[in-house]
Amino acid sequence: MASATAGRGWGIVRTEPTSGAANLRTAGRSAAWLARRLWEPKVASSNLAVPILVVLLAAGAALSFGALAVTIRLALGPGVDAEAASLVTTVIACVVCAALAAAKGDFSGLVWRDTWPFLVTGLFAPGITQILFTRAVGLIGPSRTAVLVGVSPVLSAAIAVTVLGEPLRLALVLGTMLVVAGGTLLVQERGGTTGLLSLGFSLALGAAFLFGMRDNLVRWAARGNDVPGFVAATASLVTASLVILVVVALRPRGVARIGRAAKPFLLSGLVYGVSYVCLYSAFDRGRVTVVAPLVATESLWAVLVSIVVLRRSERIGVRLLLATALVVGGGALISSFR
Repeated sequence: MASATAGRGWGIVRTEPTSGAANLRTAGRSAAWLARRLWEPKVASSNLAVPILVVLLAAGAALSFGALAVTIRLALGPGVDAEAASLVTTVIACVVCAALAAAKGDFSGLVWRDTWPFLVTGLFAPGITQILFTRAVGLIGPSRTAVLVGVSPVLSAAIAVTVLGEPLRLALVLGTMLVVAGGTLLVQERGGTTGLLSLGFSLALGAAFLFGMRDNLVRWAARGNDVPGFVAATASLVTASLVILVVVALRPRGVARIGRAAKPFLLSGLVYGVSYVCLYSAFDRGRVTVVAPLVATESLWAVLVSIVVLRRSERIGVRLLLATALVVGGGALISSFR
């Protein structure tokens, strides 16, 4: 799994507002937490390519996260289990982020103790969440999984309001109503085996809840530190890989299972890595109010890619499309004002 999000991503970038004060914000999504760096107005206006690049990067991140669910569905098959698949996907994404961090020189002069929030939260998001996400995709398909994980902005905001004392804003209320309406449509959908549908829904919502917890824990613990985004992503993916490795080792023939999953899930790992690259690059260059709503469309991209690639096997109807529109709209609304 993400999230987004499917394994949804997050990190910290240096904040340079005109007041000189640090200001970290959550980014919503399928669930992802990110800090932001504000554009200097004069710089942004002097380079018209910057806003365009930010939009392209944010859209690329959303498309990659959505495509990730589809690639997982295509790769899952007889003899390949979700745990081994999750391990391969996460390790490849970790290598991609680590290589970029090294290429940028982000590890030079790094204060390693500042990375502990990412190391800790990586254990369950994207650690455990990647397993839940992959299992859910196998049970209910990529479209429905992505839409359900897309409720994570609501869960993240609810935790922030009740635990961290954030103010309850009108945008949060309206966004929540849209997401709940979309989720209700999806849950009431008929077709397939009821038990498998219920389990798949539970796994996807469990992943969304863990993403929401992760968002707030990192925001609370990492406030004000200067860990580069690619380093933060690498740290979370390292511990995620370790916890998934432990889960894989709990069952017999772990090495053989990893070997069976390696080739089929190579593409998923690369797509996962690309999604992180686009996500952090977008947030490093643009406003959260521009990037977050675009990234929140990942559920929509998952449905669109499923229509093109999976076609009738995904059972995409009017109810699913309406549910997707409501969840994406609600998530984007919440993300824009947090």
